[in-house]
Amino acid sequence: MELTSTRQRRAAASVIGAASVLLALLVNEPYVLLVAVAVICICIGWEAGLVAVAAAGLLSSVILLPQESGATSGAVRLAVFVVAALALWFVIKIFRTMSFYSRVYRDAGPSIADIPGLGWSASPDGRLRALNPAALEYMGVTSDEMRRIMDGGDYHWTQFIHPDDVEASMARWRHSLQTGEPVIDEHRVRRFDGTYRWFRDTGIASRDEHGRITGWYGHTADIDDQKKAEAALRERERELRLLVDTVPTMIWLMTPAGLPYYFNKRFVDWAGIDSAKEQPRGTRQFASHVELFHPDDRAAVKAVFEKSFARGEPLQHKGRLCRKDGEYRWIDSRFEPLRDEDGTILRWYVVNFDIDDEVRAQESLRLADERLARALRAASLSELSVSIAHELNQPLQAVVANAGAFQRWLNADPPNFNHASRVAQKIIRNADAAAQVISRIRALFSKTEGEPHAIDLNAVVREVCDLLGDRLVSSSVKLDLQLDPGLPATAADHVQMEQVVLNLVRNGIEAVQDVSIDARSLRIVSRQNDGTVEVEVRDSGRGFSDPERIFEAFYTTKLEGMGMGLAICHSIVEAHRGRLWAENVETGGASITFSLPIRAADSTKTSTGATISA
Repeated sequence: MELTSTRQRRAAASVIGAASVLLALLVNEPYVLLVAVAVICICIGWEAGLVAVAAAGLLSSVILLPQESGATSGAVRLAVFVVAALALWFVIKIFRTMSFYSRVYRDAGPSIADIPGLGWSASPDGRLRALNPAALEYMGVTSDEMRRIMDGGDYHWTQFIHPDDVEASMARWRHSLQTGEPVIDEHRVRRFDGTYRWFRDTGIASRDEHGRITGWYGHTADIDDQKKAEAALRERERELRLLVDTVPTMIWLMTPAGLPYYFNKRFVDWAGIDSAKEQPRGTRQFASHVELFHPDDRAAVKAVFEKSFARGEPLQHKGRLCRKDGEYRWIDSRFEPLRDEDGTILRWYVVNFDIDDEVRAQESLRLADERLARALRAASLSELSVSIAHELNQPLQAVVANAGAFQRWLNADPPNFNHASRVAQKIIRNADAAAQVISRIRALFSKTEGEPHAIDLNAVVREVCDLLGDRLVSSSVKLDLQLDPGLPATAADHVQMEQVVLNLVRNGIEAVQDVSIDARSLRIVSRQNDGTVEVEVRDSGRGFSDPERIFEAFYTTKLEGMGMGLAICHSIVEAHRGRLWAENVETGGASITFSLPIRAADSTKTSTGATISA
């Protein structure tokens, strides 16, 4: 019979010791007590054995001294008994210590002493019976101290385990003892300096040929650094997830085939996606997410996405996406693939930006620009009304005068048909001039687009000068035309170019009103320069106080001006891909010049509405 637990050993020692005492009293022979001393030393320990020697000596004196052989003979026999008991106790102590030492350092062999880390073995009932030197060194105990710990109880080794881990570790250990399954446990073990480190304890059962467990053998590996690294990794993952969930944009991931499998919290909250009801990672069909797009955008979105996924190309797309409250909002989506070293796509990263407010603001701005364009065209009416009235008055007065002359030549006796015919041609030219004035006014304030045609800027300058001839004469302004006869034609809107030249000449006339009559002059120059045609209007006035601001809308230095004329000119020239600039002249006065690129009539179309919008 094998006594495998401390309780069984102590019970057996008690029974045998009591029987030995009873037998010694019955046969009146104290040497029988040596059996009790030996049993107590072996089963309980050397400290209890020493106490047993003293008790046996006392009991032997009671038995031997009263005997008839005399006090001297009884004392000698008592001394011999005590010496024998001490010798027995000493021998048992030596062999008990040597036995534990052999189990720990020699008998375990390479299976315990030579394994790296902390090695151990236990009896079939789970009682620890051997530790390798590395384990003893780690815990800072000697083999003798560990033997006493083992003798103290079946699970006294738990004193080296962190108190918070003892209950769980014991539960797993008992489960393995009951089922015979390997034990795998992680707990903190106290080192010799009092610090605790994480260890992974792995133990398996050794069985005989009948399958009965003959012992347990285990290895305890230090995983403290691994635990700390895992904790740091979990913390980084938590911070990354927190960053992804709190960053002010909607983020989601897709498989290489374009199947969504992750949405950050902001996307889930925005779109109302129920993550608890989501399909397994990478199995949710993309078509279900296409349904989030506006019905008018779905076909185009699906086609563009499938094309991008097939080619593996980054994609940027703008479309209307349905929010959880049912409102469709404009979203800017950007797709970027993540590739490995071989260029194979591992996953797709997608970010969504809610740009609905921006799109609506741009649309509002566009509508405001259109309204401003119409307002600017209407505002220019008050500035041009005097010139338009004068322009219409001249041909109409000529029509009336020539009509009277035509009537007189016809009423003459005899009628002068030759003079009447020439007067009739003048009437026709005067009527055409009035019609052209009306056409320019209608085109100026029309919302329709003007067709660019090849125009001669020299001719435009002359027409404007003819129109403002009376104004130049009444203002005593000397006009100097220096027009390049070889100036090439360029595609532009005739009416708008007349408007630009008309505004510049009128501003030049007004600019010289503050100087003496003898110094009033206006020079208009046309020239060709590096693929462009330029027209410069230079006056002899006082110059600009702030040349950088004169093209701003509503900026004016005139008491009755609206500040729209040069702003409109700037918009017209830029719409024709040209440039308009102003500068002060060192000799006095100011110069305003505009340039247009030389191009064919069918190369572009100029929008009248866009012209006036700047």
